[in-house]
Amino acid sequence: MNKGLEEFLDAAKRQGVSEESVVALLRGRGWPKEDVYRALADHYESQSGVVVPPYKPSGSAKDAFLYLLSFSMLGTWTIALASILFDLIDRWITDPLSPSRNVYDLGYQVADSMACVIVGLPVYLLTMRYILSELKAHPEKLDSPVRKWLTYLALLVAAGVAVGDVITFLAYFLRGDLSTRFVWKIVVVLVIAGGVFWYYFGSLQRGAQNKGRE
Repeated sequence: MNKGLEEFLDAAKRQGVSEESVVALLRGRGWPKEDVYRALADHYESQSGVVVPPYKPSGSAKDAFLYLLSFSMLGTWTIALASILFDLIDRWITDPLSPSRNVYDLGYQVADSMACVIVGLPVYLLTMRYILSELKAHPEKLDSPVRKWLTYLALLVAAGVAVGDVITFLAYFLRGDLSTRFVWKIVVVLVIAGGVFWYYFGSLQRGAQNKGRE
């Protein structure tokens, strides 16, 4: 601990200054909140001879269930949405080199994908709404290992899909096999994967910023 700060804390405690006043004085002089409380912890450790136990946030089984449910539903409705858009692209953009698909078969596949979106999207939104309300009520859950591990796993999958999408585009481009259908499908995958990555990476960044302002 800073020597001057240590002397200040000793003098303040001897004069009976409350901890709230000490924190307010130091914060008023520009000391970050985390440094102030760390200095107080160091002061009590030196006075008592007992080390302050480190805080280890732990995620509960409930948190793991909610995040796994939300990510599984995210995968369900995003894959189904991409499938619907692929089918519509095949329907709207004709390609003489590709065999035409039966309208009945196309509608059958779209119906399956629509069912996944109709069920998966509302479940995902409701689960995320509950997760966000829990984070707002309990900000300490922002540091939950369950949240961070599963969110980074989702980021890894989204980044992998986006990178694979770009690699596939470049491979077909270099071979000269690009078609209008294929380009639009590449765009669909990139937009969906990029949107997922942007949202979850932004949520981690906002969580870090909120923690820094505390």
